[in-house]
Amino acid sequence: MFFKENSINIIFSTSIDDPIEIEVKENDNEKQFSDPLIDSIVVVNIEEPVDGELSSTILQRLSGIFYALISSFIFTLSIFVPKQLKVELFYALIPRFLFHTIILIIYMKFIKHYSLYKQATKQEIFLSFINIFFAITGFLTFFLAYRYLPLPDLTTIRYTQVIWTAIIIAILYREKPSIPIILGVLLTIIGVVFVAQPKFLFDKTFITKQKASIDYHQHLIGLLIAFYAALALSITIISNKYLISKYKVKQSLIMFQYGFGSLCLLIIYLFYKYYFSIDKIQFLKDNFLNWKYLCASSFCLLQIIQAALTQKAVKREHPSIYTICRSSDILFSILLQNIFSSVKSNLLSLFGSILVMTSILIISVSKMISEKKKTVQT
Repeated sequence: MFFKENSINIIFSTSIDDPIEIEVKENDNEKQFSDPLIDSIVVVNIEEPVDGELSSTILQRLSGIFYALISSFIFTLSIFVPKQLKVELFYALIPRFLFHTIILIIYMKFIKHYSLYKQATKQEIFLSFINIFFAITGFLTFFLAYRYLPLPDLTTIRYTQVIWTAIIIAILYREKPSIPIILGVLLTIIGVVFVAQPKFLFDKTFITKQKASIDYHQHLIGLLIAFYAALALSITIISNKYLISKYKVKQSLIMFQYGFGSLCLLIIYLFYKYYFSIDKIQFLKDNFLNWKYLCASSFCLLQIIQAALTQKAVKREHPSIYTICRSSDILFSILLQNIFSSVKSNLLSLFGSILVMTSILIISVSKMISEKKKTVQT
């Protein structure tokens, strides 16, 4: 779904990626950074291709889909590997956010000569605080929930953010709920119930041994944290949209604030764990000075490549098609979890994930159809 303001299409990204550089054609033809990791807004200018400009080959026509699918796989893999190596994901992400912050500083100060500080009204400062707060907490709680939930369950709950964003937008713009949105919400609720599998609805005989081996209370805690992450990312999308469209805040500045804030919190967490560790030398050896940490952090840095692929996918595909392709995160997480992990998904959980993906498909296709109708009418 997207809104058009000032000849710029505001596209809601539903992926979880690293900062990507996307060219926008505004008044000054500047470039900005976007970070779908926090489900922020990807700002691009979509132009109709000139006849003969694009090759008619199938490969080029489907290149955007291929880029989106590969991007999804790389990101899912970068989350899955650290946990399988028993590496604290918060530690593995420190180099990634350090690189994120350095790149943005170089870009803003030495390339675009942007100021890291912007004078603003009280309303803009408040909205910026809301944006950064929910962006950072949404990011942290998403990875925190991975401690309690299998990756397929976590990814499925997180992608309910697409539905919550649609609902919030409909409320803010006082739109009557359409049939696709109502159907999508119902399918999402049913899918989440099958993923959560509350005891008062499902008998233990329906739950596999692997699922039963997971502590029920920990599973419930993980679900609550994941739901907060999805809601926080939805709020981030809305606030990000207003900061860019109404207050003309540079996306690179928003991403710098988010990246620097996340890096600070991760470092604070690291020093907290280090300070209260009994054997500090052993703490460093166990968490940093070993091949597992090097491998895990390297996989997290692969998100840079994934970010470039995401940029290409966004430029080549309709936002609704891109959203559908990005929901393949759920499929990739199911495959990785059930092939390489001892914790397997049961049929109920798989069915719930399929329902959530179906709801995303319904809403995305409906938005694409409504957009084409508006284009034809104008």
